[in-house]
Formats: sequence, structure tokens, C-alpha cells
Amino acid sequence: WRSALLWRAFFTTAMVVVVLRALIDVCNSGKCGSFAEGGLIMFNVNSVDIEYHLSDLPPVIFLGIIGGLLGSLFNYLLDTVLRFYNLLY
Repeated sequence: WRSALLWRAFFTTAMVVVVLRALIDVCNSGKCGSFAEGGLIMFNVNSVDIEYHLSDLPPVIFLGIIGGLLGSLFNYLLDTVLRFYNLLY
């Protein structure tokens, strides 16, 4: 391992610990909604009854469309950049 990779891994691990600690504190204060039941990571999701409504569907569809378009754009740009690098080298 190079030292730069070691420092990146250390920094990433430290950031994950900080974010998870903050999320656990928020959930312990009762501001997590249904995520507070069973802890931050829920393994037994059958015990929580969540009702979905028809009004929840348009935002989910919108997020799916935006995610698909951004993923397609990323793949197109990556393909373009790699083809350009292939021409140079």
C-alpha cells in the first residue's frame, strides 16, 4: 500500500464514524421517525407497519427518472472521455 492510499482509507473511515455517530444521536433524540425503531440499521423490517399512499408514487417515479437520466449521462461522458484518452495514447 502507498501512504496516500492509507491516508485516504483512514480519512474515509473517520468520516464514516463521525456521520454514523451523528445519525445515532439524532435517532436517539427521537427525530428519526420510523428509522428509530429497531436502531439505525433495521434487520427485522417485518415488525414495522408502514403505510404507503398513492401520493407517494410521483416523487418516487421522479427520483427514478432523474437517477436514470443522470446515470445515462455519466455513462455517456465516461465513454466519451475514455475514447478521447484512447486516441491520445
